Order: sequence, then C-alpha cells, then structure tokens
Amino acid sequence: MNPKCIILLAILLLAALTPSALAVPVEAQGQAAIFAGNVSSARKQAIVNAQRNAVEQGVGLILDSKSVLQNFQLIKDEVLTSSQGFVTKYVVLSEGRTPDNRSYRVKIKADVSKSLLQDRLSALRILHKKMGNKRVMVIYKSTNPNALPRSHGAATAAVQTLRDQLNQSGFRVFNEAATSNVYRQIEQATRTDRPVDDLIAMALDQQADIFVAVENVAGKRGTKGGMFSAAYASIRVSVYDTNTGRQIADAQTEAKQLLSARAGPYDWERGLSTAATKAAKQAADETINKIADYYKQVGDLGTAFLVVFKGFDDDEKDVILDFLENTPNFQQLSELKNTVNYMEVEIFSSENASRLRRIVRAGLKGKGLKLQIQFASRNRIVFSNPKGER
Repeated sequence: MNPKCIILLAILLLAALTPSALAVPVEAQGQAAIFAGNVSSARKQAIVNAQRNAVEQGVGLILDSKSVLQNFQLIKDEVLTSSQGFVTKYVVLSEGRTPDNRSYRVKIKADVSKSLLQDRLSALRILHKKMGNKRVMVIYKSTNPNALPRSHGAATAAVQTLRDQLNQSGFRVFNEAATSNVYRQIEQATRTDRPVDDLIAMALDQQADIFVAVENVAGKRGTKGGMFSAAYASIRVSVYDTNTGRQIADAQTEAKQLLSARAGPYDWERGLSTAATKAAKQAADETINKIADYYKQVGDLGTAFLVVFKGFDDDEKDVILDFLENTPNFQQLSELKNTVNYMEVEIFSSENASRLRRIVRAGLKGKGLKLQIQFASRNRIVFSNPKGER
C-alpha cells in the first residue's frame, strides 16, 4: 500500500478514537446577569452556563433519573463545575439581551463527550459498569416442533449473531467451546427437550449470571407473481437471571431474504442464514434493552460500597472473603487492599447501607466471627475486631 495512504488511514483511525467522535449533540441555553453595563463579561458567563446545562443533559443521557437524584450534589460539585472539559466544541445559535435588559442569554449547540463523562462518573463511583461484568451463556433450545435443529447453519448463525451483539454491548459471553459442556450434558441425558429450569441450573454451575435460550423457526415462502420466493426466520429469545431463575426478557422477531423462484439448495441455505442473522440482530437489540431495564429496576447497576475490615488475621480474612463471595446479596466483589490485619474491599449490592451492615455482621457471626462497626457513612463501612488491633 502507498505510504501516504497508510498515514491517511492512521490519521482517520486516530480521529475516530478521539472523545469528540463519541460526542452527543445537545442544545442548551445559558443566561448571566449584566453588571455595571459589562455585556462582554455577561456573554462569556452565559456561554459557560450554557455549556454546564449541556453537560447536565449529557449526564441525563447516561444515568437514569434515580441515579441523578441520589448523586445530585456530587455531580454538581465534581462534574458540572468543570463542564467545559466535557464539551468538545460548540456553536452559538442565538444570543442577546433579555427583554428587561438585565441579563444576557445565549443558546448553543454543543458536542458533549459521552466517553469522558462516563469515565468521570465511573471514577466517582456513580456509574458502575456492572453490565460488563455479567457472564452470559447462550444456548440453542428448540421447543417448537418446526424449529430448526441446532446443527443447521441458520440456527448457528442466529446464536453467533446474538453472542456478537451481546459482546459488543459489554457483556462477557461464553463462546461455543465453553457452552459445549452444557450441550454434552443434554446429550448424555438423552433428552434434548430438557426443562428450562434444568438448563438454568447448568448455566449457574458454569458461573453464568444470565442464561439466554434461542430458537429459530425458519422456512420458505412464495411471493406473488412467482418470480421470487423468500427464506424467512422467526427468532425467539428468552432470557433468565440464573441466580433467581426469573425470566427477565422475551423477544420474538422475524426477517426474510428474497430469492429467485429457481433458487437451488445452496441458495436456500444461504438465504435462511441471512434471514436468521437479520432477525437475531433485531432480537438482540430488544433483548439488551430489556436486560438493562431489568437490572436498573432491581438496582443491580446500583451502589458500590467500600468496606474495611480491621484487626483480623489471614485465616479470618479468608472466612470473610468466602462469605462475601458466596452471598447472593453481593453481586460483585473486588479486593482493593490486603495487608497485615487490614483488608479493604469494594462490594456492589442492591441492598441499602443499613441492611448491608446487618447482613455482614449476622452472616459472619454465624461463621464464628464477631464484628463491630467502627465507622459508617453512606457508601463506606469500617468493621473492626472487637478483640482489638493485633
């Protein structure tokens, strides 16, 4: 390839990766009082205020209203005060004095960097990238007698498309090799119609958080005039939370691929796979939105707690970690610091702080460990050993 072309491609790629490439356009107004007739100063402040309002709208596009309300003061202090850093560019749409001549008003169209905002909200523990930690197992399960067998190319295409879309949305998806163990268990039991509860249990054994069952009912249809025919695919996707067994999403979509009326067997196979891919993409979009809505409702995208344990030896810390890792109330655990008689962990939980404290104390008491609360705030809890520091 021509060296100049390589350089140009590199520049284009770099531009595509810049924060501005991930910016969202927002229209916002800002207003500032005119003091001592200084219109220029008021205009500058009005633009700053408009940028702040634009960033506030950008935050609203990322967080749900409940998260914004719960963290309003932190967002106001840590994000909106430095709002200009999140605006990659802006243009003034209109400006001028207010009718009473006391203020100056500006309307702008601003590009707000979504990626920079997400990074900042994540750093502040407001936006938790919990969806990316969800482990998803996708299994082809046919319940309709007219569904394609798992070995059919169009069935494989539907499953792979759904996996790809989930991966792109930040989920950790088991690949075909990882799911082969579940398929082997199904085959060894000589039952291909295993109840969905059995499959959920198998997925849970593989440490999957979400189980997805896919089915493809496909076939051929004629069209008017006889010049064309069509391959169609009807994809059904059922999604379950493996920890609770609850169905959290159900989507059914259909797509078709036009073919010549004289299409041969190879053309039909390819048409069925193309239709399956189209329908699976539509089903994936609907499914991902429903999964996100579900975990928002149950609060699983929710609160991060910083929990400290002081005065416990290594064996006791192992007991603590084992309890936390195997308690359903805590969906994710990160060990941040572990030194002599000191351990600091981050826990994601849908529980409130008060209930979380009670669960930890009661649970570890059952394990033979007594804890006392040394400090507790909204998102930080410090437990200490009542026997004292060691």
